[in-house]
Amino acid sequence: MVILYIINGLLFLSGFFTFFLKEPEKRFSRALVQALFALFLLSLEYAFLAYQWTGSFVQVVLVSEVIFAFIWFLMAFHLRDVIAGGFGKISTGFKTKPVIAAVATVAVCGFILCCSLFEVSSVEMSFQTFDPVYFAAIFILAVTLYVAWRLEQFWRRLEAAQRWEYKFFIVGAYLVCGSIAWVMSYRLTYLTILPDHLTLIAGLLSAGGVVMLYAIIHHRLLNRKIFVSRKVIYSFVVPSLLAGYFLGFGTVTLVMRTFGLEMSFVLKWLFLVLGGIGVTVFGLSGKIRSRIHFFISTHFYINKYEYRDEWLALSEQLQGALTEDGVVRALRRVLSASLYTTKIYIWLGDRSKGYSLVSYPENFTGRKKDNFLQPDDPLIEYISVHPYFHGGEKNKSNALKNVLKEKEQFLSSFDLILVAPVSIGSQLPGLIGLGPEYTGGRYGYDDFDLLTALGSQTASALLAVRMAEQLAGARERQAWDRLSAFVLHDIKNAATMLSLLQENAVDHIHEPEFQRDMLESVDDALRRMARVEERLNTLKNEIVVDWQVIDLRHFLEDCCRRLQSKLATMAISIDIKENLQVKGDPSLLTSIIENILINAYQARENNLAVRMVAVQESSTKKIVITILDNGPGILEALLPDALFEPFKTTKKGGSGIGLWQVKKMVEKLEGTITAGNRKNGGARFRLKLNAAG
Repeated sequence: MVILYIINGLLFLSGFFTFFLKEPEKRFSRALVQALFALFLLSLEYAFLAYQWTGSFVQVVLVSEVIFAFIWFLMAFHLRDVIAGGFGKISTGFKTKPVIAAVATVAVCGFILCCSLFEVSSVEMSFQTFDPVYFAAIFILAVTLYVAWRLEQFWRRLEAAQRWEYKFFIVGAYLVCGSIAWVMSYRLTYLTILPDHLTLIAGLLSAGGVVMLYAIIHHRLLNRKIFVSRKVIYSFVVPSLLAGYFLGFGTVTLVMRTFGLEMSFVLKWLFLVLGGIGVTVFGLSGKIRSRIHFFISTHFYINKYEYRDEWLALSEQLQGALTEDGVVRALRRVLSASLYTTKIYIWLGDRSKGYSLVSYPENFTGRKKDNFLQPDDPLIEYISVHPYFHGGEKNKSNALKNVLKEKEQFLSSFDLILVAPVSIGSQLPGLIGLGPEYTGGRYGYDDFDLLTALGSQTASALLAVRMAEQLAGARERQAWDRLSAFVLHDIKNAATMLSLLQENAVDHIHEPEFQRDMLESVDDALRRMARVEERLNTLKNEIVVDWQVIDLRHFLEDCCRRLQSKLATMAISIDIKENLQVKGDPSLLTSIIENILINAYQARENNLAVRMVAVQESSTKKIVITILDNGPGILEALLPDALFEPFKTTKKGGSGIGLWQVKKMVEKLEGTITAGNRKNGGARFRLKLNAAG
């Protein structure tokens, strides 16, 4: 019993050492291991007490219950850090609860040890109200309810994928909480403890602990970032087998002696012979050793990093990265979550122009001139022909020594230990620089392999982004060329007609027919010039609004009637259930509607059906005009905003200007426009304008 008191005391003290860990996940993992140990220890004590019912051991079990409650409380307390996303340090306010719980634990245990105010008979143990046992039950019940509340918070904060991993852990923890709550409630109600209940609670706690342990082992909830060397595992194979053999032998001997059974001569020698054969076979058979090594490598060994997880995490982050800045942010998030350092630097550039520092720690205060690496920099030259630069290598090559000497000031200012290339093939679009690990560990091959994998993946994304930007630039220049040709064509036609008039005016100015032709030609030239001016003003964002109150129904009907005469195969329906009036410019609004409908017509000329719906929002009082069609819809790559950027088009011969002009005109009308696809196929444009009045 003295040993149990010592174990419980050490378990109580070990709970405070958890607070010295900096990372929240490590604090929770340590507390969880302590809680499982205390849980199985208490289960064994319950089972033994039910089998060997004595008053002295009852006191030991009561103390163990209180210690377990304290350890269980710490597990839930550290679970809070994981819920909140983790804190580097715990503030003073957060230390109050553990201190109060520790003081209460010491007080209750002291009362139990000093004031044995309970009676133990052969069938039960009874106590009085407000005895130490009574207060101990209240303390344990309160802690259990607190833990259940924390577990419920933790479950609600988990994502769908994480819930799949933690479901058995939560089930096991709630089984433990429910069992403890039932026992303490019964104890407070009837002021008695029954041996039969102890047997049941021992089974329930063991079951809950096994379920939690299964979740921890199966989903690796504790060892995701623990590095275990294969050499260490291999070196423990033989001692572990021998230890297991002797443990089994001793267990059988103990069972026989406990129940008064005599160990026969045959059984004793059977164990000895089988053990000797097993050791001999393992020592002499290389095939068996190879199979054991293979099993350890494929089932037991855990790398420093879960490469598949990091690769998939970066792939997921890169899905929405359309610019170099987005790629860098994605890479930094994955590196920060994977590596054991906070000093992460990323340079981008190329071999012809050099590399600029684009991402660095928040507290970085390096000199600006040191941030740029020239193309002929020794570090760039070294990293171009080596897989990585590691200043902490034991056996340094002459090339590495030269770089360390030439870049000593640079490396010390950044506190750089490891530099890895962001490269694929012969392309080197960037570099990754890392400071020392905050764990005090050294970088090794696992780190080099991880950076190689992430670097090649990031390099592919960067090159794709740069290629897309070059393509967009070429498309932009092509669109400007097409626009210039259009403008010049209209100006040339107008100038040609005016030039012909000037040549013939001297001879025919007094002829009535010539005068009519002259007026028509001048009018046509003015219309052409007006169209050119309108397009140029839109491009320069110089749109003048003629504000008017517009009756929406009549306006849309008139606009669609004029347009349908030109687009005969398009069927247009208008759905407006009330009289709506908007504040806007009829000319601009006509251009907006015509542009959207012409785009729909060009996407599908035959059997095109367009429906226009207008309603007034009750919350904002704005008029919402929705234009729906049954065409092929809009490419997802252009949604939600790229569609309205200049020179973004998928139409053959399109300039990518029309919808950009539409957005500019809508903004001038103090409205908004959005685009999307219908569930049943077709495009959807939603236009919001201010209501009149």
